[in-house]
Amino acid sequence: MNWYDKAIIYQIYPKSFQDTNNDGIGDLKGIIKRLNYVKDMGFNTIWLNPIFVSPQVDNGYDVSNYFAIDPILGDTNDFSEMIEKAHRLGLHIILDLPINHTSDQHPWFQDAVEKDNSIFKDYYIWHKEVNGHEPNNWGSFFGGSVWEKNPHNPKEYYFHLFDKRMPDLNWKNPEVQKSIADIAKFWIEKGVDGFRLDAFIHVAKANFAQNSLDNSTKFPIDDQFYAKLPKVKNYMAGFVKEIKQIKPDVFLFGEASSATARDAAEYTRPNEHVCDVVVNSDNYGEIFDDSNADIPRFFQSRKLSLDSLKKTYVTWESVLDQVSLPTLTWGNHDISRVLDRLNLPVNDSRVTKLLATLLFLQRGIPVIYYGEEIGMHGLKYEHISNFHDQRALDLIKTLRQKGYKDSNILQLLNNQDEMTARGPMQWDTSKYYGFSKKQPWNWAKTEPICVDEEIKNSNSIMMFYRELLKIKQHDCFTNGNFQLLITKPQFYAYLRKTPQQSGLVVVNFSDQESNFNLPVGKWHTVLANSDVQVVDGVLKIQPWGSCAFETKS
Repeated sequence: MNWYDKAIIYQIYPKSFQDTNNDGIGDLKGIIKRLNYVKDMGFNTIWLNPIFVSPQVDNGYDVSNYFAIDPILGDTNDFSEMIEKAHRLGLHIILDLPINHTSDQHPWFQDAVEKDNSIFKDYYIWHKEVNGHEPNNWGSFFGGSVWEKNPHNPKEYYFHLFDKRMPDLNWKNPEVQKSIADIAKFWIEKGVDGFRLDAFIHVAKANFAQNSLDNSTKFPIDDQFYAKLPKVKNYMAGFVKEIKQIKPDVFLFGEASSATARDAAEYTRPNEHVCDVVVNSDNYGEIFDDSNADIPRFFQSRKLSLDSLKKTYVTWESVLDQVSLPTLTWGNHDISRVLDRLNLPVNDSRVTKLLATLLFLQRGIPVIYYGEEIGMHGLKYEHISNFHDQRALDLIKTLRQKGYKDSNILQLLNNQDEMTARGPMQWDTSKYYGFSKKQPWNWAKTEPICVDEEIKNSNSIMMFYRELLKIKQHDCFTNGNFQLLITKPQFYAYLRKTPQQSGLVVVNFSDQESNFNLPVGKWHTVLANSDVQVVDGVLKIQPWGSCAFETKS
């Protein structure tokens, strides 16, 4: 067993976690300041969103120098101090590593643009114009074409799957694979324990001569041409093998937003040199209100379907059994916070506790987004002009053209846009929640919940999380197999078993008290979000109730 098989991951968005120099932006010194908090909560692994030098077009995912810390966050001395203290506390550090693209300000790209004979030309993807226009009609995830003209040669285009200022790397080139491996090795030597491999499923592209057959728009997004192609494994294998040779237990946490369970199995097969685990963005059991075709699916109103969640996790558990561990998460920096997104009864703390119990005690690695452990909500902006991310700008433009009122657009954005989830961590009751003495870089109204208040209340969400994460480390909830029980629709119940111990989780996802027949056994309660009554093997479970039990096998 590797150390990361028992990982409990805390995702920190560095710009929004803790500011120590009062410029309104979080920094590495702020993370150092709060490492004891992370440890005391029960996390053992920290995933940091990108901290490398960047023009910040895409909040750090556009890297211009992989070998240095962005000055807004600190420097290499701060990084070394963070690693040293984290390791002293028994914490592991994972860096977010964008490997599909760089910034257009990266020296590789600058040299490739300026010199036709540049040794870095083949580090990127180029194509001559076709009949005076783009080589094909493929659409970028950030809108428009995936092709942008070379500023020094208007008859030549470069490929960018995301923003035009983020050109894609050419993974066909072995030198690219080696260069990315060198970057990883550099940080491993600095003490890093693993990497989240951002957008790794996009490193292979299809034949550029083939246009998309989708004629609904000029440049359709059609990821069959640039996601999960077979060559991904080939390109990744050399890179992974090289870094595993110098650190066999480096944890490779692959981000594959559209991956199915079978995709995840393909990318995590033991000894095949790809990833150790894969996380995707579609495992939340959500069902969408698709009644209004004007609104893109990402911004559609949605709710949690227990039936959908059951089917999702039974599939992932079945497919990944004996292959790898699922990742267990309610959200991240790319979507709005779970309590806002799913239209849940958010003023009832039992619901927040229920969600944590339901998900994180399953077989798999919990990945918890900063602030989730205190029940943080997303920011609520007062005007649509406060939104600057490309997806929001596209929505505003589209819906305004269709006659929508700004107030209606604002509601959609506040419920679903990713920037609402990147607000400052709420530490205390001061003006900016103890994050900074200056207005944070991302600021709007939010619910006034904070760590200092939560820690005073033994029944708070935060204290519940502490107990939950202790129980997650029990043998049955770490190593036990998984069996979802067949129940009435309002229940989500499962067993976790090892030869020595069994665990049982029962959740009542409804506003009505219900009875649940416990499996045969001498069960004792280890965690509950409300009163537990068991009479003759029947559990009387409260509205929005959740319970975890254990018994010796």
